[in-house]
Amino acid sequence: MAILIGVFCVAVCMDLRSYKIPNLCILVGIVSGLIMTCMSYSVVEMLGACIAMIIIFLAFYPFYLIGGLGAGDIKLLMMTACFIQEKQLIAYLIVTFALAAVLSVIKMLFFRESRQRLFYLGQYLKKAALTGSIDNYIVDKKNKKCVIRLSIPAFISLMIMCFGGY
Repeated sequence: MAILIGVFCVAVCMDLRSYKIPNLCILVGIVSGLIMTCMSYSVVEMLGACIAMIIIFLAFYPFYLIGGLGAGDIKLLMMTACFIQEKQLIAYLIVTFALAAVLSVIKMLFFRESRQRLFYLGQYLKKAALTGSIDNYIVDKKNKKCVIRLSIPAFISLMIMCFGGY
């Protein structure tokens, strides 16, 4: 787990600095996670980790397409699947997204821009429901105050898991 925590620290720092998680950082994490899984468990478990990565990609890629998650966030979750096995991975994902939801509420309380974004989303969904017309949803990528960086709740969730949380 020390390698995962180290890679996570680099990923979180880069995400905080530039809103990007470098592919090299993710690649180092995935390769080391697969090697460690193979050595610690078996080749079958390594294949299970690869399948978990594919499932995470398929589950969360639609959220990337609509602007709800960044590509780095999905790759970070995929990397984590190389280190964490099955039931623990599901618990990890649940805790991560619960923490992200709490951080979202906190951001909405403190930043007017986040509340405006939520109001815009509500109006968009109302129009889509009433008229059946779906327009392009405009995502303001310049307004960084509204962004929830999943790397932070994912790191907190990892620390909780590593130090006896679940």
